[in-house]
Parts: sequence; structure tokens; C-alpha cells
Amino acid sequence: MTAEPTPAAAPPEADPRTPADGGAPAPRRRVAFLDAARALAMIGVVAMNAPTVVFAAERLGEREQSTLASVVDGGLSVLMSGKARALLMLLLGVGAVLAWRAAARRGGRPMVLMLRRYVVLGLLFGAPHLMVFSGDILTHYSLTVLLLAPLMPFLLSGSRARPFWSAVALFAAAPFLAYGAGELLPGGPGGLVMLIPQTLGFFCVGVWLARRPELSPERVGGPARLPLRLLWAGLVGQVLGMVTMFGSDLFFPMEFDAQGIPALGPDGMPVVHPGADMMMSLGGSLSGLGGGLFFLGLVWWLFTRDRTAARALGALAPLGRMTLTVYLGSTAVFLLTMKPFEGVIPILAQYGIAAAYFMVMALFARWWLGSFRLGPLEWVWRSLTYLRPMPMRGVRDEGEPRRPESAVLPGHGGHAG
Repeated sequence: MTAEPTPAAAPPEADPRTPADGGAPAPRRRVAFLDAARALAMIGVVAMNAPTVVFAAERLGEREQSTLASVVDGGLSVLMSGKARALLMLLLGVGAVLAWRAAARRGGRPMVLMLRRYVVLGLLFGAPHLMVFSGDILTHYSLTVLLLAPLMPFLLSGSRARPFWSAVALFAAAPFLAYGAGELLPGGPGGLVMLIPQTLGFFCVGVWLARRPELSPERVGGPARLPLRLLWAGLVGQVLGMVTMFGSDLFFPMEFDAQGIPALGPDGMPVVHPGADMMMSLGGSLSGLGGGLFFLGLVWWLFTRDRTAARALGALAPLGRMTLTVYLGSTAVFLLTMKPFEGVIPILAQYGIAAAYFMVMALFARWWLGSFRLGPLEWVWRSLTYLRPMPMRGVRDEGEPRRPESAVLPGHGGHAG
């Protein structure tokens, strides 16, 4: 995933085939706009990873960046940097609620299942991936969810607004926690300390969305104002984020010495005022959250308003069901195809390889899920989570009521997560 960095993988669906009595009811249909939004987030995350898994010639000063390369690189960064990661985390929060509720309906222990799920993700996939790519986010997400799981009973009870205000508190606390960690541990993990409450904040927004009545099975696909509200709220959040980050330079300008060179601290890094760091952190949270809400609202709105757009976006839904496979596969492909040419390969070629990878994976996901319920790595993850092999062959429940096509695409077995 990106060194920025952006999970990378969707939480596994709660297994609808495994009730407490050991029976095997047929899987439920998936809400396709959530899968399409997850695919869009993964595309953004991997696109941001392409020039960071292996450094391009332009990044190492071996080649002058062309105007076209600058436009493509800058445009993708504006559209996706931080925003794709935030969208993926919002969807992880939504998926966590759906999985929790499914486990509770089966009479299981949702917290135990959630903890086991992310311990498996972190140890089996995250830690090995971190050894080959420092931008891995699976390990970070797994550690963060270990803090989220004990909070789930609190977030799922009381007012529906409770997760939202919890997210506000976490976003506000993140810069102060990072500053405190930096003071206590100079050169220490201040950034990581900031990222954990920020990530929890994104998760909490996803929990808030999952508790909204518009995402209830009875309402999905019907008329709703929430998608348009998310779209506009996302635009406002991005503007506020950019203004906040601009304010950090305005109110806390960088210090320069008599020669016009940035003043360096004892660690050899430029001296940055703590206030600037805190404003940049807050601005990054607002911008990322705004971008995530904007893209989620846009995909949701298009699914419910435009049949042509719904079909086009629906083509991405299979990709969104295999995000773990797609994410880890992208790192393998980038290392195999680009690592021998590090410092030589131009950045446009890297983005071209990423685009080709997604076209191939979109076709592969559609073919694979035509016969199987889960992606290859998703099956491994799910089986280890439930401590037994999960069914792989696709099954459709013909007796299940059909939801509107704009919300659910036929043939996509599984619950709405």
C-alpha cells in the first residue's frame, strides 16, 4: 500500500454460512456500491504506492520530470493522496459493524472474532509485507483495530451520533498526542502515535455511517439524501483541510539562517514549530476525511441516480471484494517488474504498469468470483479467522428478495460488507 500509507484490505465479511447451530444458510447479497467504493479506494492507494514501492528516475534526480509527468503525478496526488486511504478506512468501519452484527445474530462472540480476524491479518499478511515494503498499512490497521474492538459495544450503543462525536474527539486529540510523544521521545514515534487516533477516527466515522438508517437492509437503494450530503460535506472538509494546512505556513513560517537555508535541529532535520506540525496534522485529517466522504457520497449517489453510471461502477464491484489479494499482489508485481530498474524507470511508466495491473485484476476478479465466493487470499484469511476451511463455491439464494439494481447487482453473493 501506499507509503502515505491506505489499507489496504477490506474487512472479511461476517460468514453468513456459519450460524451457531452449524447450519449453512445461503449467503446474502452484497451492496454493490460499497464494493465499488472499496475498489476505487484500492485503485487510489495502489496508484500512490506505484512510485514509492520502487523509486522512479525523477524521484532520484536521474531524470528531469516532464510537463506531462508533472501533471499526471500532481493530479493523482490531489485526487487520491490521503483520500483513498481515508475512504478505505471508512469502509473498514462500515464492514466492522456489519460483521459484528452478523456474529451477534448467530449467537457468537463478536469481539473475539474481530480480534482474531485482525491478529491473523497483522501476523500472516501485515508483518511479512512490512519486511518488503515499509509503507505497509495492514500491520498498522491491525494494531489500531485491536484498540477499536473493545470500543465497539460503546460505539454501537446509545445515540447514533456517538461514533461521530467520538471521531471528532479522536481527530482533535491526534495532533496533541503526537506533540506529546515528540516531546517525551525526541525523534521517536510521534507520527505513529498521531496516526493511531486518526485511524480510529476514520473507523468511527465508518461506524457512524453503518448505524445510519440509510444503510439498513430495508433502505439501501431507496431514496436517500445522505449520499448528496456526504458529497457536499466532503468538499467542505477538503477546503477546510487545505485552509488549515495553508495556515500552518502562514502562522508558523519555517525558520531560515542568514544564508537562507532552513535552520536544522539537533537531529539534522529542519526546525518546525510544534504549532505548524499540529495544524498540518489537523489539516491532513480534515482533507483525508473530506476526500473519503466525497468519493463515498459520489459513488453512492451515482448508484442510486444513474443506471448507466451504476453499471459502469458496478464493473468494479468484484475488484472491491478481493482487496487483500489485489493489494498484496500489487506489491509483488511492482517489485518484480520495476525493482530491477529502480532509479531508471520513469514515473509515467510506473503509473502505466499500475493501470495495466488494475485492468488485468478487474478481469481476473470478475472471472474468479464467477465461480468462487472469496478471493484466494481472502479465503485463507477467512478460514484462519473461523478456524476451519470456508466454502469457496458460489451459491445464490433464489428465494431472497431482490433489492433495487441500483444498489445491489445480481449474482454478488455475500452480505453487504
